[in-house]
Amino acid sequence: MEKATLKVKHRDQLKKNKVKVLRQQGLVPAIIYGGESNTNNINVFVHHVDFDKSLRTEFGKNTVLKLEFELDGKATHENVVTYDVQRDVITKEITHIDFFRVAKGKKIHVNVPLKFEGVAPGSKRGGVLVKKIDSVVVSAEPDQLPPYITIDLSTLEIHDFITVATLDQSKYDILTHEETSIVRVAAPRLLVEEEEAVAAEGEEGEEGEEASEGSSDAKAEGGDDASQGDADKAEGKSADAG
Repeated sequence: MEKATLKVKHRDQLKKNKVKVLRQQGLVPAIIYGGESNTNNINVFVHHVDFDKSLRTEFGKNTVLKLEFELDGKATHENVVTYDVQRDVITKEITHIDFFRVAKGKKIHVNVPLKFEGVAPGSKRGGVLVKKIDSVVVSAEPDQLPPYITIDLSTLEIHDFITVATLDQSKYDILTHEETSIVRVAAPRLLVEEEEAVAAEGEEGEEGEEASEGSSDAKAEGGDDASQGDADKAEGKSADAG
């Protein structure tokens, strides 16, 4: 697991106007929580430029950060991962950061991105590659977290798919439901229409055969009734002649 060091400043309760001034200086309010004691939260300020640089690794938000700061006049540090980053909806600037404590031997739950590799043969034959999700929830110790999980597309034909259940979980646990679909190759619309047309023709053929059989049976029954009627008439004439 890659680790980056980030210097932050401890902050006490500040008035809103003071926080505004610090924001103008590029400092973003953040909180450290979790770990053995959820009540021991620490409020800090971090410079947004330094924070962005610290995440420029293949682990992204799952990079373990060593936050260094002074608390009550003593140098200390916390090992954390970035749990949440809030941004302004208009400017997209960071407005607040949540850091979650991590410790060796303690599992954490994080979203790990999926990396799709290869070309699906089915897509070369006109199929449509449909990606359903782009990350899964992983439970693991910090040093066992993968930067991403590779999804191999090179064997997918039309109608094939990959679910979470097929992923390797030898080094970590995936908490996303095992039946969740990750990616599939859908049939092209033209092929679907052809299959539907063939199915419809088959149904019409069966209905036509049933109709023909019904008509033949009706004719046969009608013919039998007519023959019986002629026989009755013949008997009647014989009786009159007698």
